[in-house]
Amino acid sequence: MHWRALRYFDTVARCRSLRQAAAQLHIAPTAISRQIDLLEHQLGAPLIERGPNGISLTAAGELLAAQAQRTLRDLERVQEHIHDLKGLRTGRVSLQVAEGVVAGLLTPALAQLSRQHPRLDFDIHIASAGQIVEALRCGDADIGLAFFMPRHDDILTLASGTLEHHVVMAPDHPLAAARTLRLADLAEQPLALPDTRYGVRQALDAAARQQGVRLTPTFHAASLETQKALAMAGVAVLVLPPMAVARECRAGQLVGVPLQHGELPGARVDLCLYRHRQRSFATEACLSLLAETLNGLGAG
Repeated sequence: MHWRALRYFDTVARCRSLRQAAAQLHIAPTAISRQIDLLEHQLGAPLIERGPNGISLTAAGELLAAQAQRTLRDLERVQEHIHDLKGLRTGRVSLQVAEGVVAGLLTPALAQLSRQHPRLDFDIHIASAGQIVEALRCGDADIGLAFFMPRHDDILTLASGTLEHHVVMAPDHPLAAARTLRLADLAEQPLALPDTRYGVRQALDAAARQQGVRLTPTFHAASLETQKALAMAGVAVLVLPPMAVARECRAGQLVGVPLQHGELPGARVDLCLYRHRQRSFATEACLSLLAETLNGLGAG
């Protein structure tokens, strides 16, 4: 099978339009059509159907599309390893991470790595711990960085760190002047929390149950930016690591108050990868710097 044809088909499958795929690939639509015709001839089945509303995939096309992106990613990894052998120090790293660590932990580390190795590229996606596990397994991610990553035999935890949580709110909130707070203080507050798929929420619910506190979130929001916007509007209280809201606290838009010691276990941040996948130079360099950063937070 021709790799160029597979790449063209993958682009068409994602765009569902020959014209958009051609613009993305910077080639003529006829060139894409020729490559898809070649694939259809090799596989002995039609892959796409052209209609008034654009391109749709046949049953065979859906099967190929499901595999194409993974196959192309595997080929890219092989090319990276060949470049490593040549000492070219190029490559791409795909990361799936918890949103709460992006600003304070991931961004500074990647900025440093990009200065050291300017020929590296990075794909960054926000995901829950469960989604990260699946992405690592199927090859959609090289590295995962998540709160409370579930333990699996095929997922290797390379490093961990611990972040304490603060209660976060608008500066004029009645609780903003407190020196410390307890979970019981949050029982009647309009909380904005991620749903129960997220490890941080699971840890918070477990701590509340242990202390006989009932927390009833008003807002269920996985997006950190949504949570912060609700808090800045004065309609929600958050429970987050200080690094997740450091910029807003410096600007006076939010205030963070520590929880009393022992109220909520520190949030474990895990740096993970798939145990059975060979690592490129790019992945190794990224892992090394992130592990150093996490170890600086304290053992988890």
